[in-house]
Amino acid sequence: MFNCCIKRNNLKLDRGYVWLIMMMSFLSHFVHVGFTSGVIGNLTVVHSKFFSIGLQQSSLIGSVHTATMFMFSPVASILVKKVGCRVTQIFGGICLILGLSLLSLATKQWHAICLFGILAGMGVSTTYVASSSILSVHFLKYQYFAFSFASLGSFIGNSVWPMLCQYLFDTMGYSRAVAYFSIFHILHVIAGLSFCEVSQSESEPIDEKISEAEGGVDAAGDKKLELSIIDGGYSNHAFTNTGEDAEENKKEETDSEDASPATVQQTDASSSVSKSLLALARLPKVWMLLVNFLLWNSCSNTFHILINDYLMKYTDLADTDVTWAVVVLGIAKIVGSLLVVALSSLQFDRLNLHFFTVILYSVMTVVVPYCTGKESCYAVIAVFGMSFAMSISNLLAVVTEFCHVDLIPLLFGLLLLSESVGGLAGTSLYTLLAVKTEEQYGLVLAGCAGVLGSLLLLPEMIRRVRGREK
Repeated sequence: MFNCCIKRNNLKLDRGYVWLIMMMSFLSHFVHVGFTSGVIGNLTVVHSKFFSIGLQQSSLIGSVHTATMFMFSPVASILVKKVGCRVTQIFGGICLILGLSLLSLATKQWHAICLFGILAGMGVSTTYVASSSILSVHFLKYQYFAFSFASLGSFIGNSVWPMLCQYLFDTMGYSRAVAYFSIFHILHVIAGLSFCEVSQSESEPIDEKISEAEGGVDAAGDKKLELSIIDGGYSNHAFTNTGEDAEENKKEETDSEDASPATVQQTDASSSVSKSLLALARLPKVWMLLVNFLLWNSCSNTFHILINDYLMKYTDLADTDVTWAVVVLGIAKIVGSLLVVALSSLQFDRLNLHFFTVILYSVMTVVVPYCTGKESCYAVIAVFGMSFAMSISNLLAVVTEFCHVDLIPLLFGLLLLSESVGGLAGTSLYTLLAVKTEEQYGLVLAGCAGVLGSLLLLPEMIRRVRGREK
């Protein structure tokens, strides 16, 4: 396997240099997901004027970018598995730099589709997966803080980038502004260079690096973990769990121990990826989570797409009031993300937080069509924004509880792919219903889908409660 990582045997979980890695992941989140969600609306309007095309044609550029970002994520997760977070992060940064710098020379719509829609979309996808996966390597005791703090960068970027990009467009024009955008994405390359993954001596057999955990749960409630990262990828590790989790982990470890060390070392990367995918496919709880991601993303996308138009057409709010509603939504998202950071030190099942926050903003999606006054609309939108941000900031923590560390990049990529399916199919269905009937019916159906997605996780939540009682 390609050795892409700095060999730092003195790296320790939750200590020293790994906090710099967390800060670089935060900055990367600010510049990839924060950038995409922050500028895509402004770019739709600017592309329409610059290329002299309609808004529908211009929106195709942003749609291709978003679809590529999600649908390329399985490939990005395989890259992390094969060559490590460092190379994947640098590759994504280069894609973004090239895509945006060349976009400044674009003269036709198809140029923007190829450069911003596809190339930059690939860059956002790979940097998102890499900068998220690296945190699971270096943090255990403070992993919830690291995950939520990195996600905070996305919401800050979502608030800063719209104002920044509009200022650049107004003062410099389209071509120069886009060229300046590419400069910010050098941060991805710098972050990639800082990413280090713990490595053991390559001469040691892999089986000797798999150790049994020393006890169950300590006084702080942390799981004991033995973990080694080799050749820029992920090796097996052992959790000490109880109940069905322990049986699943034991079964996976037994499968790995069937082969001799020499045989394992000679296994090629494609075989490793195939075995990892099969390991995920054998877990029913993974399928539950995939469907959950599909449904909640279709719900949240529908809310963000329809809410402005609904408020203007079906409520008494003036245009300025609708603008303030968007501001309230953005502030609420930052507050929600900060709240998850504040809760990171508490010991509780993060799946419960995911369940209740998705339920809450799905219910708000159902309730908002019945709000006609300004105060009630603002209150519902604020609750939606806060609960939505809490669920997003909590996603990485949820993923880590569903599989082994070596499977996290692949599972994360599959979940993003599931989000894309929900965003494309589900959102299109609810939006079509809103156009053919009235917009409140699209919002109500989307909210019901989000509630259903959360209810699908109830069997897993009950199983965990029963496991703790044994």
